[in-house]
Amino acid sequence: MECVWNTPRRIANMQSAAPLSDQRSRPPQSEASNIWMSSDWGLSQPLFGLLQQFDYDDLMGSANTQDWSQAISDPSRGMLVDSLQASQLESPGQQSADTTSSNDLGTVTELPLPYSRVDDETSHFPNDELMEFFIQSVRPPILEDVEARKKWLIIRHAIVDMARKSPMVKSAISAFSSLLIARKCNNDNLCDQAHYDKASEEVAAFDSATMAEYSPDREHVLVVLFFLCYIDILGVKMETAHLNLKRAYNVFVRGQNTSFSATERQLLLWIRLLDGRAVSAGGEGMFLADDNDAILTESSPSHNEYTIASPDGQQANDDDNVEDVLFQTLYQPGLVFYQKVQSFSGRISKIDPWHRSRGTVEDEIEVVNIGAAIASGLRTLYSQRPALMDLAVAGKLTEPHVSAGLASSITRTFRTYLSNFYACRVHLHRVAYKTLPLTKEAEDALYQIRTLAHQIVGDLGFEDNLPVTMLWPLLMLGVEEADENERAWIREQILRMENVAGNARLTTKVLAEVQARQDAAKTRIDIRSVMQSVFNSCFAIV
Repeated sequence: MECVWNTPRRIANMQSAAPLSDQRSRPPQSEASNIWMSSDWGLSQPLFGLLQQFDYDDLMGSANTQDWSQAISDPSRGMLVDSLQASQLESPGQQSADTTSSNDLGTVTELPLPYSRVDDETSHFPNDELMEFFIQSVRPPILEDVEARKKWLIIRHAIVDMARKSPMVKSAISAFSSLLIARKCNNDNLCDQAHYDKASEEVAAFDSATMAEYSPDREHVLVVLFFLCYIDILGVKMETAHLNLKRAYNVFVRGQNTSFSATERQLLLWIRLLDGRAVSAGGEGMFLADDNDAILTESSPSHNEYTIASPDGQQANDDDNVEDVLFQTLYQPGLVFYQKVQSFSGRISKIDPWHRSRGTVEDEIEVVNIGAAIASGLRTLYSQRPALMDLAVAGKLTEPHVSAGLASSITRTFRTYLSNFYACRVHLHRVAYKTLPLTKEAEDALYQIRTLAHQIVGDLGFEDNLPVTMLWPLLMLGVEEADENERAWIREQILRMENVAGNARLTTKVLAEVQARQDAAKTRIDIRSVMQSVFNSCFAIV
């Protein structure tokens, strides 16, 4: 079977396609007619969906073997974005744009030199389809609304350079690309487990290494563990994910805080995001402890550190630099807020029945006291929210204060971050005060999530979807929502997220089952227990 993503260069094909202005004005067309539209991961839409919409139902049942060439009626148009165009999408002037809105390839006419490196990088891996796939990729969905495109481009460039020197890194990248391609072909034979096994075996050899100071080996280990953890979570291998997260945490605690390079700290931040997802599926949430907040949030790598590390060491033009610096400056306080929200999510998960004993009077008194402390901490965090957040959430970031694209991106991002904050309040009530009526804070949190979600959706285009970071707030809203129309709307929005949330469809099924059981029992039902009883598995919401 031939996978159609690896095709000749695409410039001629893109030129032969209908103009984007025509496409935007037309109603939805067939899969084949829209297949060339670009999307994150550098893939066309809906071909991107064929790769990125991992059907977790297939993972838990019998897999269908599907030939991609039959799924795409016009193979010449279902292709990866050309390397030039992929680079254009990553240019500084575009990095703050809304990744889930329609991508206008015609808006970029000139390409700064530092962002035309894809062909050069690919030349170091001749005839290596898996490396080529990664080199031409854009941000993984989990990094949407968390990382600027330019920063991902720079880190990706550094990772590709590491792969030239480290077989372990190359194996991890190949394993990641292989999984992405195989899962939606519904053919596990396309996923070469040997790449994963090789990377896992090599990284395990460093388990006893101290690595207190910076070294290329330590940097390579963190890269490999990021990809292995991501693969484990997508593949619903949660036990292995927890093991690899623990390895990454050991690297972190053994290292001197001041010894971590900008790239290492960025990788630790990304691994922390994965840990935040895994903790809801039984993980320990080691990266989410309060003690780690300082280095893992306040010490987020600065723009200047990445300017030095940019490909070729060259600068983009002044206008692009201004736009990029503005984005980083405005967005960074919100990211710190979101990272601290993740810490509270971990603390809440650790008092659920899957992480500690529950049921005795002593247990419940202790949980209530911990819950009260968490609630107090959430109030403090809210009082320390970025000054810009209220303006952004209210939609008051407009021209001439900032450009329209920058305003749109910051507004959506801050609304997403605040939704996750309110989701913590709902989650806390369901875990600590399961049998009690909602508090005023919890009721207000549900109202705020509902309002913010509708605002974000209202700003989306017809074919766009909510960012993946909204999946958890929507789930928390859905399990407490009583109105049938709102329930249907929530499930619809989650389903629309399939392009960026691998288990969106399964999450919708879990949500519907939780709602049905709660309606029948007239009491709250634990989400994870439903996952276990219905699907005999527990998966991270990602």
